[in-house]
Amino acid sequence: MKNAYVTGASQGIGKEFVKAIAKDYNVFLISRSLSDLNKTIAELEPTSRGILKPLAYDLSKKKSWEELSDVMRKDKDFEFLINNAGFGTVGEFANLDLEKELDQINLNVKALVSLSHTALNAFKPRKKGFIINVASIAGFLPAPGSATYAATKAYVKSFTEAIHEEAIPHGIHVQALCPGLTHSQFHQRAGIEKSKYPGFMWQDAKEVAEESLRALYHNQAVCITGMVNQGVVGLTGLLPRSWIRKGAGKFMDTSG
Repeated sequence: MKNAYVTGASQGIGKEFVKAIAKDYNVFLISRSLSDLNKTIAELEPTSRGILKPLAYDLSKKKSWEELSDVMRKDKDFEFLINNAGFGTVGEFANLDLEKELDQINLNVKALVSLSHTALNAFKPRKKGFIINVASIAGFLPAPGSATYAATKAYVKSFTEAIHEEAIPHGIHVQALCPGLTHSQFHQRAGIEKSKYPGFMWQDAKEVAEESLRALYHNQAVCITGMVNQGVVGLTGLLPRSWIRKGAGKFMDTSG
């Protein structure tokens, strides 16, 4: 079996990716907490054909993404990378802790770019490989109240679309995954009250992972999961930008 690396693998979408691809790959699960990774592995191992291995790294720190890049670079069986690790913050940007905002940029953008660079250079000589970079439908619009998060996801979407085209001649599949509201611990960490949003807007993490993998094997550059999210993104191309900004701000409002 070839090897896959999944960041943010202990919960949510990352965990569902591990569960899905462990039928065909040995999977290295990456997250900050070794204990959380071990719990996830204990849960998933009985249904996995591949070997599951934990790697504890805080990818908001440059030293960690450099060390992980070195591990992947030396792995002759490396074939699949899923950059899923990320977090968001909510509130007026000027009132948020600047160091946390910069950590968010480090994790959501810099670590992803570094690991993608390593993966592409590993895959090019082999003429095969797969990369999924998890963006968000937030990457299609500015989001007052979540300015840094939306901006990082816009970067991830644009960056990934570009390297998708660059990778085609080398037989490498690259995808920007753009989910919307997804049941996971992401919103709890961001301080978002999930009950504010109607049930029809939510997807299960398993659905998101399955849609993404189907699209990846057809080499679809951008995968927007769910009909509701596809409709929302479609509207962003029709409405004035001032309406989009105001609407996104109301959507992100956590005061009520």
